[in-house]
Amino acid sequence: MDSQGYHYLIDIECESPHLNNEKILKDNFNNILNESEFNIVGFLDKKFTGEGGVTGVFLLSESHLSYHTYPENNYISIDLYTCGKDPTKEDLNKIKSIFNPITSLNISRLKRGINGNTFKTT
Repeated sequence: MDSQGYHYLIDIECESPHLNNEKILKDNFNNILNESEFNIVGFLDKKFTGEGGVTGVFLLSESHLSYHTYPENNYISIDLYTCGKDPTKEDLNKIKSIFNPITSLNISRLKRGINGNTFKTT
């Protein structure tokens, strides 16, 4: 089995009205993951009270996608970790497209696994 993994940390500041709508978030991420040929094996989310945000996680056979929204700050934090399959630029653009208009965007990519990251602890 390939231990090489790709970990994307995506921070988006946007004016999307959907940051506190758990159904729209779930449906959008579900569609993107299916279109990108990831294999969803489970899902869990939590909507916080009032105008609070949403936390969700998709369990993938390739690893996971999780998200945390902060509607009061127009912000969503997305964590996408995959083993063996590096998401394409098109996959990442699909994620960005559901949060327009975007005010600020930061995407960090880490290679993980036995031959991935250069960070070592002893």
